Amino acid sequence: MRIFAVFLALFLTAYAFSEKERDTLLRVIQGLYQDRVYNIAAKKCEEYLEKASENDPYREKVIKVLFHSLYNAKDKKGFLAALNTVSGYKLSPDIAEEIFTLGMKLFDKEPAGQAEVVRFYIDYTDGYRKKQLYLLLAKLYTEAKLWDRILKLPDYKELNFYKVIALYKMGRYDDLINFTEEMAKFLPEDKDNVMYYRGLAFFKKGDIKKAVSIIESVTFKTPEMVKFLSDYYIKEKNYLKAERYLRILSLENGYKDYAYYYLGVIYDLDKKYKKASQYYKKASQFKTKYGQLARKRLLQLKEAGVIEGEKFYSVRIILYSDKTRAENLIRKKSLTDCFVKKYKKYYAVYCGMFKNRADAQKERKLLKKKGFKDAVIDTIIR
Repeated sequence: MRIFAVFLALFLTAYAFSEKERDTLLRVIQGLYQDRVYNIAAKKCEEYLEKASENDPYREKVIKVLFHSLYNAKDKKGFLAALNTVSGYKLSPDIAEEIFTLGMKLFDKEPAGQAEVVRFYIDYTDGYRKKQLYLLLAKLYTEAKLWDRILKLPDYKELNFYKVIALYKMGRYDDLINFTEEMAKFLPEDKDNVMYYRGLAFFKKGDIKKAVSIIESVTFKTPEMVKFLSDYYIKEKNYLKAERYLRILSLENGYKDYAYYYLGVIYDLDKKYKKASQYYKKASQFKTKYGQLARKRLLQLKEAGVIEGEKFYSVRIILYSDKTRAENLIRKKSLTDCFVKKYKKYYAVYCGMFKNRADAQKERKLLKKKGFKDAVIDTIIR
């Protein structure tokens, strides 16, 4: 017993420090911080905290300097390590909030880092504030795709929809279906989205009709839900229902190209080519996959002679017997809005494509000023 007591005394002496040593280390920390030598200041703070007792009167001040040093040094790895170090300390709410504020700034636009900061700070809050922080934590975990951590969050209604997303992203479709059996555990405003993911879970399991039935029952459908149903009815060749959903989707930004293209396809299949071309033309205005498909199909319909080409006005500036010379002129003069098109037995350089003649007249005047005195306006069918 006596040997153990001596050993304990030696152990404590090795890690404790005298008042003089403490004061010296405090002055060093203060000096380093004031001189903006933040990395070394942080190391000295860590050294101090290793030796300081729980009741040390300067411990919180050193903790404050530690986190400010790490923040100023932009030492993100060190900041997270320090959070782990002080997580077991009984800090004052003010110090905890100050660390939280610094951490959220340091990890701006880094959801995984911010999540660690929030997780640290939650223990220093209660009531409404704590619930809001858990909600923020769920959002950050979602952004960082830390799905397993979302499932470990408390059983709050406000968080349960995030758990549904996590189960879906993790491929745990059976668990998702079981979790969404009772709608009472979700907020009223989340229920439509919960039903959507429930439907998707059945879809992933191969029960397509069940999935469609669930998503059809949603009162206020999001564009993604409408697109899902459109896809399904197009594949099932139920064009009447598909058209209904596509018309709804054509009102939504970000989905117009898809909706216009498939509305065109439906009329195309019914051999109503004029109506189909109207939707293809709308889709063709978008620089997307569906816009490209629409442009390709329009060209095919025109070549097949089932629809008339549109009439445009363009300015013909010169004729060549050789196509290469015409293309070289465009490159040499940087005529970015010009193109080469066959004209009788020659190759013509045309500039601009205009729906009305007045705009073509303006273009002709500009081109004449550039030296193309023989510029004339032609009509082009495309």
